[in-house]
Amino acid sequence: MFLLLAGILLSHLGISAGNRMSLMASGDSCVSHYDYFHALQYYRQAQKQLNDFQIQTKIADCYYCRSDFKSCTDLLKKIDEDSLSHDAFREIFYSYGAMKQSGSQVYWGNQLLSRYPMDSKILADLMHVYSTDDVLQPQNAIEVGLKYCKTDSENIDVNRALAEAYFTNRDFNSSLGQYQRLLQERDTTYSGLYHIGLCYQYLDQMDSARVYLQAAVSRYPTYPVAYYMLGVVENRLGDFSESCTSLEKAAKLYLPDPTLMYIIYKCLGQSYAGQQKNSQAIDSWTTALKYQDDPDLRSKMEELQQSNK
Repeated sequence: MFLLLAGILLSHLGISAGNRMSLMASGDSCVSHYDYFHALQYYRQAQKQLNDFQIQTKIADCYYCRSDFKSCTDLLKKIDEDSLSHDAFREIFYSYGAMKQSGSQVYWGNQLLSRYPMDSKILADLMHVYSTDDVLQPQNAIEVGLKYCKTDSENIDVNRALAEAYFTNRDFNSSLGQYQRLLQERDTTYSGLYHIGLCYQYLDQMDSARVYLQAAVSRYPTYPVAYYMLGVVENRLGDFSESCTSLEKAAKLYLPDPTLMYIIYKCLGQSYAGQQKNSQAIDSWTTALKYQDDPDLRSKMEELQQSNK
């Protein structure tokens, strides 16, 4: 009787194991066809038979691919970190990024890099997180970037992130050098050209700033920010007519952001005033005041109106 019961039990376990393997295989097949909806159904059935880290990882992967980032992280955090795959670490890192939880993203980025220090993609993205306003620790980005560059100094993603970190840290000379190095390697992105222009502007080299900001607007003429900065630089150089043209383009592209409209039209009025085009200056400042009240600007405008009489 004992041997009979044992045989029945072993037979039942074998059927269950076989059924679980079949369910997991069916889920894997769905994943290979990017059908995460049905894959989840198969994996959840398999999970009822044995809830180990392998099935949890597969389920979390489905959550990630369906942009259910909270469910993904909630599940993966329950698994021992030593059992997490490289892909699982990446999914946690990017999930927290998608949920705008920068502190957790930094933690998991560092956990991943402690195991895979040459993952340059994660390193560069972590450096970008360090440079954001939410974290604002560009010195940490510089530290990890320079450490990586001792081994691989030619990685474009890391060098871009390092240039950004220097810029955020207001080390404009180092940032400029890094962006120029990228430029020499034919990495001529809009962002690179724009930031080179800004570096020259902050270093009070306005002629060079204009060259690179002009290159940026030529690269992407629908992006307003470079037009605005170009207008500011042209104003500083005394090229008021060109400044008006750039600022007017920026205003059209930025419309209807009230804060930016105020800044642009205020600067536009200054450029018109620099050309003694007082009526246009007054019109521009009147428009600026519609977006934001500014007693100093209002007083300046009234003085200009009096001088016209």
